[in-house]
Amino acid sequence: MKRFLLLAVAVLAFVGCNNAFEDEGNARFEQTTLPTLMAGFEEDTRTYVEQNTYLRWHADDRLTIFYGNTMNRQYRFNGKSGDNSGSFSHIPSGNIETGNSCDHIYAVYPYDAAIGLDDINKSMSLTLPAEQTYAEDSFGRGANVMVAATESVDDKFLSFKNVGGYLKIKLYGEGTVKSIELRGNNGEKIAGNVNITATYGGVPKIAMADDATESIMLDCGSGVMLSSDAENPTEFWVVVPPTEFSKGITISITNAYNAVFEKSTSNKIVVERNIIQPMSAVEVMFEEVAKPAHNEIWYTSSDGNIIEPKVVDVFGAYIIDNRYDNGRGVITFHSDVTTIGERAFYDCDSLTSVTIGDSVTTIGDEAFYECKKLTSVTIPDSVTAIGDSAFYWCSSLTSITIPDSVTTIGDEAFYECKKLTSVTIPDSVTAIGDSAFYWCSSLTSITIPDSVTTIGDEAFSSCGSLTSVTIGDSVTTIGWAAFIGCSNLTSITIPDSVTTIGEWAFAFCPLIKEFKGKYATDNGRCLIVDNTLIAYANKSGTEYTIPDSVTTIGGSAFSYCNSLTSVTISDSVTTIGYQAFVDCDSLTSVTIPDSVITIRDYAFSYCSSLTSVTIGDSVTTIGDGAFYECNSLRSVTIPDSVTTIGDSAFSSCDSLTSITIPDSVTTIGGYAFYSCDSLTSITIPDSVTTIGGSAFNGCSSLTSVTIPDSVTTIGRYAFYYCTSLTSVIIGDSVTAIGNFAFSYCDKIKYIYCKPTTPPTLYSNSFSSDVAPTKIYVPTNSVNVYKTAKYWRDYADVITGFNF
Repeated sequence: MKRFLLLAVAVLAFVGCNNAFEDEGNARFEQTTLPTLMAGFEEDTRTYVEQNTYLRWHADDRLTIFYGNTMNRQYRFNGKSGDNSGSFSHIPSGNIETGNSCDHIYAVYPYDAAIGLDDINKSMSLTLPAEQTYAEDSFGRGANVMVAATESVDDKFLSFKNVGGYLKIKLYGEGTVKSIELRGNNGEKIAGNVNITATYGGVPKIAMADDATESIMLDCGSGVMLSSDAENPTEFWVVVPPTEFSKGITISITNAYNAVFEKSTSNKIVVERNIIQPMSAVEVMFEEVAKPAHNEIWYTSSDGNIIEPKVVDVFGAYIIDNRYDNGRGVITFHSDVTTIGERAFYDCDSLTSVTIGDSVTTIGDEAFYECKKLTSVTIPDSVTAIGDSAFYWCSSLTSITIPDSVTTIGDEAFYECKKLTSVTIPDSVTAIGDSAFYWCSSLTSITIPDSVTTIGDEAFSSCGSLTSVTIGDSVTTIGWAAFIGCSNLTSITIPDSVTTIGEWAFAFCPLIKEFKGKYATDNGRCLIVDNTLIAYANKSGTEYTIPDSVTTIGGSAFSYCNSLTSVTISDSVTTIGYQAFVDCDSLTSVTIPDSVITIRDYAFSYCSSLTSVTIGDSVTTIGDGAFYECNSLRSVTIPDSVTTIGDSAFSSCDSLTSITIPDSVTTIGGYAFYSCDSLTSITIPDSVTTIGGSAFNGCSSLTSVTIPDSVTTIGRYAFYYCTSLTSVIIGDSVTAIGNFAFSYCDKIKYIYCKPTTPPTLYSNSFSSDVAPTKIYVPTNSVNVYKTAKYWRDYADVITGFNF
């Protein structure tokens, strides 16, 4: 089945004598301009390859068109690269020529002025390129020849069909590829002069000329660094005419220093039109090549131009020459280069490879920061330190070999090197800095040698492809969130040398089934350090008992354990850490023992199935957001030991119908019961001095509230949108009622305000459109209220009352 892409229509005037066609072939059509042609693709025809789709044009693509006669005309694509729609318009030559008339439109991509047409035999003579250019995950522009023939000369729609097929060559190893030559082992003709027959609706037929050539050269420009991973080799595409290589093929690979590696296959390979024929991965082994002199740095650039260092006085010597010849740049210094200093090549966005001489001892902070096209770095054995952010966001870097001389890998050294698949950390390294390999999302395995004592905070955070980690026996510290988000990590062994493991160290590692080492419990399901539960391994477990040895449940220890239905917390636990049970959305009930003193922020937030909570008698603080959005929670017992209910502690617990706040509580935090829209009653004890902003905002079922005499401030929006509230008693110590405190409480009938001095009020403290039926104030203070700012707006309903 054909797939067509409709292209827009436009017209360009033909520039010639009086803008008229006077040659025999076109005169019969009595027109003065050539039409803009519409074009489409046959299924699987490609101009260039893009992930998940193949139908793409390049900006300024050119077509050879034969229209009305056999004169070769040039048409140009009007869109931009990546478009799969656009228009092709004629490029006038200014010449009037004659030719034999033809009854169809014939087209060839790409344009070539030398293409000729024999309309009698429906054959076009052209040249298949013997030299193609490398493009990542694709082939070079113009390499993929396509042809089309219309149904008639009046049919302006071109349905392109590609002539050739594709050979995908997979290479891995150490080195940078400069070019690849492909040839058949039986002298097959694969480039040069050909005759192609194109007919409407038919498959193109190709006939290689006698003088056609037997090889195709793929030019890789400044060089392509190979992957060292045989499972994920670097791919190179070559466009090949339909060919049976009866005795296999030979590929000759040249590196950036002109060393050549050759590999032959003996098995028959068939490349068909439209078909991608993959070649098995081949390991490339280049011979050792020359190194730069001590007063040189070698480099390559994506555009073949000189790269000027961003900072020139950080090399231990000054530059005397910088030139680019024969595909390589050379920076020459007046004496030995001793350091690649701070920001030396900062944001050099065309830098693709660097070779550093043996005299360099330090790669400084941000030396290659955001060199996003850098694919290859050769670090000599003389280097002892890789500075902070040295290769930060070098997003094209695929592998790195750190020599045995290096002792320190700095903070963020390889931060967001997302294509980095392979790293070798030598035995000389003693510390891996904070975020050193943060978000190296292609990194699959890592071995941390016995020399390392510290793995920094977030050192391997978000390395989502990491499946295997070996931690050496000298490591004493695994930093905060060191392996957070390593979503494919399945197991971890913690050596006996470790004394400190930071919180979140293994959070969001859902595939870990087992921790090993002296800190693991007998069943291998949790990791305990210094009586702190650091992480829980079996994310699919439905119930769990905290071991008696644990005194602290670490931050995020059970976070996102979505299948966990119950947990038994032992009497030894004193602290439930930050987000300890966040988003355990199958957890239905929790009993917090009397030993617990602190429930930290967001400890049980988003536990959407939690229906009841019993809090032990020793808890003094319910942290911010502790039960945030526990929207099935119907019952909570708060003991007399609690002094603070944190901000948003029970926010959006919209099944909670009642709650008793004990006499020990002094502060109800902002948003503490926000949007608890099933809450019908609340008792606030005399111990409370502050009701935070929006504390009961949106409690739409609350019908009455008594503010005790101990409260001095009612925060802004405190009872905003409590639409069922009918009466309010305000204690005699209140000095301020905040903005919108009772706004949109449209059913309020009675307000009892006990202070003798009117509290500070705002114009919008009460609903502006529905005034209370009565506001009762101390009898001796009626006149004061009626004249006080904003109270005077309610003078008609202010009445004296003997409290």
